Amino acid sequence: MPSLILIKHRSNRGYEDAVAMLSDCLQKKQDWWMLKFNDYQESTASFGAMERVCSVSVCNPRHAAHILANDANRGVTAFMPLAIGVYEDKKGQVFVSQLNVRLLGMMFGGTIAEVMGMAGRDLNGVVASVAAKQ
Repeated sequence: MPSLILIKHRSNRGYEDAVAMLSDCLQKKQDWWMLKFNDYQESTASFGAMERVCSVSVCNPRHAAHILANDANRGVTAFMPLAIGVYEDKKGQVFVSQLNVRLLGMMFGGTIAEVMGMAGRDLNGVVASVAAKQ
């Protein structure tokens, strides 16, 4: 089940390059915003050292407004905004991860499925460009 809901791609880029490319790609997508960069290596440092790990909170306000216009849909705020993860394993290999937004939306149906399908396509394109071989 985890492999259905969590999509992971190996990247041939270094960590910093992957994060920078993610930012660049998101800025080029219409209506997508990077809201927050979460550096887990920094925030967990007092509990032990780890490889570089971050998540980037992303939002498309147009999509969010469409879903949240209906009171019945507002429970999905539990997984809003969406996030994309970038991390380095102990061998130094960089990966990019994301939720399978389209599949998650299908579990709800209706407007949520429609909008999350569009959001999933957008994010799949962003992640693919970051994970792509150069």
